[in-house]
Amino acid sequence: MSESCGDPLVELLELILVTHSPGGDEEEIDRLILPHFERSCVDVRQDAAGNIIGRIPGASSDNPLLIAAHKDELGLIVKRVEPDGCLRVQELGGITPWKYGEGPVDILTPQDTIPGVLSIGSMHSTEETARVHYCRENPVDWASTRVQTRRTRDELRALRVHTGSRVVVARSRKPPLWVGDCICGYALDDKAAVAVMLLVMAELASAFSPPPRDIYFAATSIEEQMSGAAAFAASELPVRSMLALEIGPVEPEYDLELNDSPIVWYKDRLGAYSKPMCDRLVRLGEAIGTGCQRAVYSRAATDASGARLAGAVGEVSVLSFPALNSHG
Repeated sequence: MSESCGDPLVELLELILVTHSPGGDEEEIDRLILPHFERSCVDVRQDAAGNIIGRIPGASSDNPLLIAAHKDELGLIVKRVEPDGCLRVQELGGITPWKYGEGPVDILTPQDTIPGVLSIGSMHSTEETARVHYCRENPVDWASTRVQTRRTRDELRALRVHTGSRVVVARSRKPPLWVGDCICGYALDDKAAVAVMLLVMAELASAFSPPPRDIYFAATSIEEQMSGAAAFAASELPVRSMLALEIGPVEPEYDLELNDSPIVWYKDRLGAYSKPMCDRLVRLGEAIGTGCQRAVYSRAATDASGARLAGAVGEVSVLSFPALNSHG
């Protein structure tokens, strides 16, 4: 796409958005982003919870900061393989069938991906086809869907598709799309923030002088399901402050605008963020000319609020990019 020419962020998004990383099966995105950590950071490692962690040494090691963006995406997990080779699935994270719609999906295996189609069934049916009839009168749920594979149960077993296998939106649907002045794509939550974090790491690594204090960076795992991996990382690191990089849902109820002014979270469904840290971010945005928007969210949470709830870190805040149509 012509819009990507010379823009490192867009070029990185073109790579990272088409990777697969459903929570707990994130090896593909790990292979993409780990080299970025190794080029920019020291003490690079992947911990027992699946987080990729690195450190940019600062002028001081006192009170280091943890910056985190989660690398997992929303997806599905196979509940069982039906006798006809269809897959019954459940959600991994807060995704509903109407956010995906019927269409192609990829079934992840240790060797490759297998194509499938997320399906509800034929509209040319009556109440005898109970699943489709139910969806005519009720909200579509995951119990009403099937993933069509056109393979036998034995063929799927040989391909190592089984209960617990992951299913994601097909790679063919994932390349970013420009609509006016906006870039669109599945899993911008939170791969866009991961891309920003990787570029910040590279800029800090090549800077003439170090940051005032050590900064730990973490590409965190399984945020969409439990926000537990970030809490594990924070508890293992010598940090008291944490900044999560996230998507910032824009809706009129939150008095936010879809523009290039970042959003600072002051509260989410898990609790309030550290007001002094939030206020410092707002003042910084005003000082550098980007401005900042403030948000109090009712139906959202982040790695930072999850880590604070677990008692793993003291001071927390969130900086996010404005976005429409979250989880889609």
